[in-house]
Amino acid sequence: MANNSNLGAAKAAKNDEFYTQYADIQKEVNAYLEYNPDTFRDKTVLLPCDDPEWSNFTRFFAQNFERLGLKRLISTSYAVESKKYKDYEPTLFETVSPLFDPGKTRIKGKIFELTRDTNQNGRIDIDDLEWHYLEGDGDFRSPEVCKLRDEADIIVTNPPFSLFRVFLNWIVSAGKQFLIIGNINCVTYKEVFPLI
Repeated sequence: MANNSNLGAAKAAKNDEFYTQYADIQKEVNAYLEYNPDTFRDKTVLLPCDDPEWSNFTRFFAQNFERLGLKRLISTSYAVESKKYKDYEPTLFETVSPLFDPGKTRIKGKIFELTRDTNQNGRIDIDDLEWHYLEGDGDFRSPEVCKLRDEADIIVTNPPFSLFRVFLNWIVSAGKQFLIIGNINCVTYKEVFPLI
């Protein structure tokens, strides 16, 4: 019942951003690894529709970068002013960075990338994320993010519920492998069922 009231409240507020719990991501990824331990090895993983500073997807894949054997992790966010729900405060991570620009932070998307041990502590993890502003607002349909999609091997995220069908088509039309964690009702969509 609580989930239903949360969805109803989100619908009324036109907010379809729901943050996936770390444990749910871990459980799902571990199921893939049980089947094939090298599922992510030497792969570029793209996390679009994300908010890298808050996202458990970014946190999980960055913290497990070496264990999964990733080649590259890319996480993008959608600009605050492009969202319907605009409750936002820049994080300390962003504001203490020399890249921080108060004029860009609300209108530009961000990209976080992880490929190497930037702080030279002997491991690649979340502390090695490098970021900058995107040219556009970070919409997954933008040419900028489509280019990142085309560079990726696997796409992982929890897309906005209202754009689920559009997002799924965006991935399938590019022939990409994907892991989407979303509402169970999505399996009944006519676009989804043939993929099962």
